[in-house]
Amino acid sequence: MQWLEMLQQQVKDNGLRAVAERLGVSTSTVSQVTNEKYPGDVKRVQTLVESVYLDKNVMCPVLGEIPWHLCQQHQKNHYTGNPQKLRLYRACRSGCSHSDLPTTQNAQLLAHPQQASRGAEYDAEAVINRLKRQINTDGGNAIGLSELLEDELKALASRYNRALRTAQSSKE
Repeated sequence: MQWLEMLQQQVKDNGLRAVAERLGVSTSTVSQVTNEKYPGDVKRVQTLVESVYLDKNVMCPVLGEIPWHLCQQHQKNHYTGNPQKLRLYRACRSGCSHSDLPTTQNAQLLAHPQQASRGAEYDAEAVINRLKRQINTDGGNAIGLSELLEDELKALASRYNRALRTAQSSKE
């Protein structure tokens, strides 16, 4: 059980409370799982550990590749006026294969722009234009801009880190 060993090592290195906060579960849950006495849904905790500590990612139709636990958090979003969160709200309820929610929306899921061109170079100009359009639809909201830039930077970091890992593994 690689994930359980990773969890136990993280608890040993960082402490029970820090690991529980990072996973978004209680300290008693982490304690019981590490001692293999957890009566609840161990598979859910396993998936959280794999997502947070072992880089388990999913392909979001809105954001591109994201960690699984962020996908789960986005599914809990409520209907909102924020354009990015609204797209996530609709995608999570429109039959996304990673969503645990029932399909209640009829929105068509489109591939994330970066998903379609997976091996292609990062087109900064296209991303800037897309972000400008999104900001204009939100009335130039500075908070919306901050969130859009943050999401874009996370997606770019994910692609960059994946490319680094691929390059490192090919050298070995």
